[in-house]
Amino acid sequence: MIVCSCTEISDRDIEGALLEILGAPDAPIPTPGIVYRHLAKRMNCCSCAPLAVETIYNKVDALEKKGLISPSLSASTRSKLLEFTSRRATPRIAQRNSESQTQASGDCVRKIA
Repeated sequence: MIVCSCTEISDRDIEGALLEILGAPDAPIPTPGIVYRHLAKRMNCCSCAPLAVETIYNKVDALEKKGLISPSLSASTRSKLLEFTSRRATPRIAQRNSESQTQASGDCVRKIA
């Protein structure tokens, strides 16, 4: 299955990259950016990012079921990916809320003055 048509990355490419990345002694969190860099590719339009994340999750599970990575490594990778994903989402939401509150309070000040 093609995951990224811009850079011609398939799910098999991602699986191979995950095996190599997770086989390293101090393996980084296999985010799409890490996987793409490992494959010497770059995201162009980024429309593939959600599918790439889903494919990484699924491939980590499949590699564990095949016995190619240990269950503890698989669990650790999944928890790190979830933590990373939630950390990246939180600042954006907090930033939007902060901007909305600032804008709303600015509107109130303008109306009062």
